[in-house]
Amino acid sequence: MNDDGQNGGVKTLLENSRRIIEAEISWISCLLLFFATVYSVVRLDLLWAAFGIFALSLYVLPIIMTRDPFRAVPWEMTLLLSIPMLLHISEGSEIFSENIAWWDDMTSLAMAFSLSTLGFLLTIELEMFTEVRMNRPLSIFFVFMFTLAISGFWHLGEFIGDSLFGTDNLTTNDAVMDGLLWTMIGGVLMGIVYGAYTKTMSKERRQALGMIHLWEVRLWRKD
Repeated sequence: MNDDGQNGGVKTLLENSRRIIEAEISWISCLLLFFATVYSVVRLDLLWAAFGIFALSLYVLPIIMTRDPFRAVPWEMTLLLSIPMLLHISEGSEIFSENIAWWDDMTSLAMAFSLSTLGFLLTIELEMFTEVRMNRPLSIFFVFMFTLAISGFWHLGEFIGDSLFGTDNLTTNDAVMDGLLWTMIGGVLMGIVYGAYTKTMSKERRQALGMIHLWEVRLWRKD
């Protein structure tokens, strides 16, 4: 075997190994999201249970559609989806919110990052499995608007829950406005971050994750 063949074989082996390792880390990260969702369902925490189920659905859809267990969502996105749920179910979260002034703002920002990640994954999967095509600016705008829209429905759900079950999720109007403000900031930041994220991602990793055609609307139009 010549040197080119050996180099190609080594490169393929390294790519396959990296793909397997990334998928394993992603599945481990997904376990956090899964157990947090189960915990929310058991506690009848309906809003968070719905959030977890929707996030898990977006996670498994590429795996089911491609029948490839290694076509998993990047582990860093799975962690972003898990963080707000873990903060919510943590006993220490209530202690921190009572004693640390900026804790609620941080959790609101974490929630915004998570909602933006849902919007980004939805954008990817719309382009992977439907005829929907978006260029980069429209995709960033979609992530931002999705984040704001879901945040609005989220606060509406908390209001309905407070009215029906006597809970105190929405404390004051100022707290609600602060939450919406941090959601807007998080949506803008994550829209820009995910635009840069896909642009700088290597072609090999995009192909392994099923994102090879993301943002390439002009190339599709030539086909």
